[in-house]
Amino acid sequence: MNDHRPLYRDLIRIPERVQTNDFVLKLSDGVTEEAATRTIASYVVTQLARAFHEALGFIRGAIEGGRSAACYLDGSFGSGKSHFMAVLNLLLAGNVQARAVPELAEVVTRHDEILTGKRFLMVPYHMIGARDVETAILGGYADYVRRMHPDAPVPGFYLGEKLFEDARGFRQRMGDTAFFAALNEGTEGAGDGWGDLGAEWDATAFESAAAEPPEGEERQRLVGDLISTFFRGYADVAAAKGEAFLDLDSGLVVISQHARQLGYDAVVLFLDELILWLATRAGDVDFVSNEGSKLSKLVEAQRSNRPIPIISFVARQRDLRELIGEHHAGALEVRFLDTLKHWEARFDKVKLEDRNLPVIAEKRLLAPVSDTAREEIDAEFDRVMRQRQQVLDTLLGSDGERDLFRKVYPFSPALIQALIAASSVLQRERTALKLMLTLLVKKRDELRLGNLIPVGDLWDEIATGDQPFSDGMR
Repeated sequence: MNDHRPLYRDLIRIPERVQTNDFVLKLSDGVTEEAATRTIASYVVTQLARAFHEALGFIRGAIEGGRSAACYLDGSFGSGKSHFMAVLNLLLAGNVQARAVPELAEVVTRHDEILTGKRFLMVPYHMIGARDVETAILGGYADYVRRMHPDAPVPGFYLGEKLFEDARGFRQRMGDTAFFAALNEGTEGAGDGWGDLGAEWDATAFESAAAEPPEGEERQRLVGDLISTFFRGYADVAAAKGEAFLDLDSGLVVISQHARQLGYDAVVLFLDELILWLATRAGDVDFVSNEGSKLSKLVEAQRSNRPIPIISFVARQRDLRELIGEHHAGALEVRFLDTLKHWEARFDKVKLEDRNLPVIAEKRLLAPVSDTAREEIDAEFDRVMRQRQQVLDTLLGSDGERDLFRKVYPFSPALIQALIAASSVLQRERTALKLMLTLLVKKRDELRLGNLIPVGDLWDEIATGDQPFSDGMR
């Protein structure tokens, strides 16, 4: 007998395939003026209003205390940490759409003094691929400011800036004629490889090159020529991949001073993927310990001359203790854990709950394509709810409720509860929302109104493929 019930793909949007970047928001892309509308439209607040209140209260405390501070955003893969930071960024930036979100009205009103009375420089980071903490944080700040304030001076945390400062001292003592004669003589016939760019230096060329961004060709040539002529002790600058930086503590002082000169009241660093970045190097405990220990400088400064506070939010989806424990034991693990305790004791925490999943799924995955489609689904759901109580108990699970069931229909609440329970150990490629989409796509040509997706259908997805669990969890 033919089944005349409509396919779910005609009632909700089910794509033909799952894309790698489905439900993934890159923070630096999500806060652009062009993307702000999409970011706000796709965000589901619900009980996360509490997390926004905590985050804004944390910022208020740092500003009122005139101190730098750092905070973890704790949540599993898929809990929306990047999205949360993007919306928080837009709130602080004065984005009208973000401040008009109904679920955030009370939070916006409560923190109006901070949101409207202070000017924040928000710097979004995507840490994956960074060479070290200094390159990521200091270099990322310089790149962002160069885009936002193209006329602003180059931040002085590049070692090249110290080099130029020392060179100007030499010029003052020697006089320009003698200084540039020596500089040009020292580079003649050196085979510098710059071709037509290798023109002689004079005061105009010197200052023009020094004003270029660190990747500027003339700036790089000037750094090399100064080192080879006057400052051979700076040879590590030329040997480094790109221009070397001051240490993080000194660099954060420069950021604070630089941002104040631009008229800001605080700098907010959104360090997305930082813990995941360290996790990619978990096999090198020395690297993780060395780079991880630097992060305490976000809070605990040896140099106290930060004129405005630097406030950092760090996304964290997995405890580094687990990662290091998988690769090392004994003395190496103990040394790392000692470093971690020193670092983590200085960080606050804001928790993003996994139980937001049903509401997110309802809005982003299961929204009907029309009012007519919604009426059809509602009618079928009411029919299901008239089933025998024993069947309902099986469908709803131990904590099941009618409203939750309707939000996730045609998934069973038991399946959703299983995903929530497992969300903390799911890998980045297998977030709970993406697993739900995968099940819909696989059943795209057969799932009809009235069918349910039971918890057992999860097994093939979580037990195969790209190793969604650690060996211990499996």
